[in-house]
Amino acid sequence: MQQGIIILGHGSRLAAANREITAIAEQIKAAGPAALYETCFLQFGQPDLARAVEKLNRAGVKKITVIPLLLVVGRHIRHELPALLQQLKAEYPHITFVLAPHLGADRRIAEIALERMKQGSEI
Repeated sequence: MQQGIIILGHGSRLAAANREITAIAEQIKAAGPAALYETCFLQFGQPDLARAVEKLNRAGVKKITVIPLLLVVGRHIRHELPALLQQLKAEYPHITFVLAPHLGADRRIAEIALERMKQGSEI
């Protein structure tokens, strides 16, 4: 069974911000398991989640894991994303959807923040 993986960013009105999500998604794809990958956005960017699922469905995927590139629990994680996935499950009952945890309070994020602190420049 071919697996689909969706890397989901929040999205921004700034194209440069959306390109960063796409760059992260490319890194995930390069290091991740063999699968069909799509990158999409909750707001402001394209494609949206529904279009990413539609594309994977057309490719014959029967299981989709959604990886939200969101740092903290908020309205998107608690309410909007589960509701969107429920709607998509109703539209594509033959697909199994898996929602991966958000990034959260992971020590690796703290390590990145400490590394960035050392890279700071005076303003």
